[in-house]
Amino acid sequence: MRKFRIGIDVGATNTKIGLFDREMNLLDAASTLTDQEADLPMLMDFIEALVRRMLKRNDISIDHLLGVGTAFPSYIDYKAGIVVETGNIIALTNAPVRDLLQERLGVRIVLDNDANLAALAEHRLGAGIGQDNMIYAALATGIGGGLILNGRLYRGVHGMAGEIGHMFISDSTGYPCPCGVTGCVQSIASGAYMAQYATDRIKEGEDSSILNYAGTLAGVDMEAVGKALRGGDPLALEVVSRGAEYLGRMFHSLNQIFDIDYFVYGGGVAKLGSPFIDRVVAAYRRYSINDARHPAQFVPAKFGNQAGMYGAALLITDEA
Repeated sequence: MRKFRIGIDVGATNTKIGLFDREMNLLDAASTLTDQEADLPMLMDFIEALVRRMLKRNDISIDHLLGVGTAFPSYIDYKAGIVVETGNIIALTNAPVRDLLQERLGVRIVLDNDANLAALAEHRLGAGIGQDNMIYAALATGIGGGLILNGRLYRGVHGMAGEIGHMFISDSTGYPCPCGVTGCVQSIASGAYMAQYATDRIKEGEDSSILNYAGTLAGVDMEAVGKALRGGDPLALEVVSRGAEYLGRMFHSLNQIFDIDYFVYGGGVAKLGSPFIDRVVAAYRRYSINDARHPAQFVPAKFGNQAGMYGAALLITDEA
């Protein structure tokens, strides 16, 4: 009997679902908006409906499923199958998601943090193949991460390992972060807060073509900053250089703590490309005391915004 697996990445904005065969070939995929305001039963019904719809359109019986893996932008109690806390989806706090979905679908359910699963996907199938130790960094609206130590995904004592975006790196700059800290790297160098910095500088009177691309101050985002950067805009260069500086410090600290020099990066902000990434790497090399002897590698992720979906499917049979 041919067997299949499903991976689902429940994001704050979009939910992605992929149907894979046993060998992790992607057979079908779909994406839909996530209802952030849904209560827990509605959210579980939503995920169940996605699975059943995917199976139906591919003429596959649920009996042919190895299981369903799910990724959430959350703190996860992996062993208990509980979503402990999620910032942007109200219902996902102390939610026994594994048991609720198993009751609905009758198949094996596994779940983990989205950045952990992106790290797993890149390590097993993508940019980290062959690396026993690597750090995955998601440079997006927020900053997340996943740690591969000695060939295995490291979750920590409470399932909260890899939250690299909340490393405290400055007591003099940054915005208040939902983590409670002003001065963590996310509060300075994430897409949301780099865009906020650009907005504030424009409000202060800085002339910039960023506003031409954004249309309004409320529309300023890193896509607009990137377009202005390609046109040589001074404020866009300041925004990107400032963010890159603090990300370089973050990677330096990670290297000092773990003695890992293989970094895989993904996320929407990484799409700024070499004008941004080259500055991140330059900042890292400027601070690193190990780089001359053991030069770090910074490698773009293979799976892009599908990494969490791939990792979720992998988790069904991968005892990471």
